[in-house]
Amino acid sequence: MLKKFIISLSFILVFSVIAFAQENESTEKEKPKLGFNMNLAIGLSSYEDSNKDQLAFQKFGIFPEFTYGKWGLGLDLTLELDGDFHLRDLDNDGKPDRWSTFWDYVQRIYYLRYGHKGDPLYGRIGAFSSYTLGHGLVMERFSNTLFYPQVIQLGLNLDIDGSLFDFPYIGMESVVDDILDWDIMGIRVYSRPFQGLTTPIVKDMKVGATIVTDLDNKEVPTKDPPGDNSASESGITEYGLDIEAPLLERQDMSVIAYADWAKISGKGNGSWIGSTFTYKWISILGQLRFLGKQFEPGFFGPLYEVERSTKYAGLDAIDQFYIGYLIGTQLALFNFVEFHFFWSDGINDKDEFDDPVGPRIETGIGTAEGAFQKFDASIMYDKKDIDSFSEFFEEGNSLMRFTVGYMVGGATKIVFIHERAYSPYPPYSQTKRTMVETQISF
Repeated sequence: MLKKFIISLSFILVFSVIAFAQENESTEKEKPKLGFNMNLAIGLSSYEDSNKDQLAFQKFGIFPEFTYGKWGLGLDLTLELDGDFHLRDLDNDGKPDRWSTFWDYVQRIYYLRYGHKGDPLYGRIGAFSSYTLGHGLVMERFSNTLFYPQVIQLGLNLDIDGSLFDFPYIGMESVVDDILDWDIMGIRVYSRPFQGLTTPIVKDMKVGATIVTDLDNKEVPTKDPPGDNSASESGITEYGLDIEAPLLERQDMSVIAYADWAKISGKGNGSWIGSTFTYKWISILGQLRFLGKQFEPGFFGPLYEVERSTKYAGLDAIDQFYIGYLIGTQLALFNFVEFHFFWSDGINDKDEFDDPVGPRIETGIGTAEGAFQKFDASIMYDKKDIDSFSEFFEEGNSLMRFTVGYMVGGATKIVFIHERAYSPYPPYSQTKRTMVETQISF
C-alpha cells in the first residue's frame, strides 16, 4: 500500500503543478491534436545474465507514442524470447523479466512528459539518459538508464521558469532518479535579480544554488522496485553556487560566461570559470578548473550508479589541489554530419597523466538526419580516468555505442547496434550488447 501511495503521490504532485502552471500559459489558437506514432523492432539481441553468460533472444519491440499538444506518452512493450520461446529471465529467478509483478507493468511507461527540456515548464516521469543541473559542476549528464533494460527506473524531472507566471526573476530545475525509491535527488533554484533593469548583460545575469543528495549510496538499483525508501548512514550531499552572464546575444551569435563553486559534504570543494561561444552551427566551450583535495567535478555523472558504493570513499585518493581545464566543441556541418568533442585534464608540467584525476574524453560523430536517403550511422564514446595513452580504448570507465542503419523501404530500416554497457549484477562489470533488428515506423 505504501509503495502505491508513493508513486500515486508523485504523479499527482508533478502533474498538479503542471496543470496549475498551464493556466498561466497563453491560450493556443488551435485546439491541440492527438498524435500517434508506432515503432516496431524485430530482430536479435544479446545480454549477459547473472551467471555472466551471454544469451541471445528473439526480440519483438513495440514502442507506441502518443502526443496531445505539449503532452507525450511513450510505452515500451518489448518481448524477448529465448530458443525455447520463454520470456527473458536474466537473473535466473524463474520469473520473466518485466512481466511478473504489478510494478513491471507500471514500468512499461517509458516516459510521460509535458513540454521539452528548455521550455518554461517541463515535467517528465520515466527514463532519461542525460540530465544536468546548471553548468554541471555538481550533476552532469546523470542517467537512470545505465542498466536499461534489465533495471527500469521511473525518474522525475520538473523544471519551472518564473517567466511562465510573468515573474522572470526566479526558476528551478529538479531531478529524482526513481519515484519508487527516492534516493538520488537534486534541485537547483536560480534568480535573475536585475531583470527589471534595462542595462545589457546585467539585466539577464543569473545566480543559482544547487543541492544534490544520495540518501543511500551503498544501494545499487535492482530489477525489483522499490527499495526501502529510507536514508542510511552512508548518505552523500553536495551543494553549490553559480553565476552566469550573457556577454553577447544576437540572432546567430551568443557568448555566455559563468562561474561555479561546489562542496561535497565531509570532503573537499572545487570551482570553475567557463564560457560558451555559439555561432549558427558551431559551439565552442572552455573551462578553467580549480579543484581541491577530495573533490571531483560532476560527481553525480553518467557512470554514478556503477561507482555509487565506492565513489565517495574514493575521493580520499585525490590528495592534492590541482588546476584543470576542459575544451570542447559541438558542430553540424552543412546538414551532413554532427560532431562533438570534449577533453578535460589537469595542468601538470611533469606528466600529462600524473594528476589526481586522469583525463577524460567525450566524443561522437554521426550523419545528420536526412543526410543520406538510405544510410545513417553514428558512434559515441565516453571514457574517464585515463592513466596512459594505451588506456584510451580499454573497456574500464567507459561507455560506447555504435549504430548503423539502412533504409530498405519508406518506413522500414535494418539496424545494427553494438554498445559497451554495464551489468546490473554484482560486481557491475562492463558487458557488451549486440542487436540486429528490423525497425518499422508508422
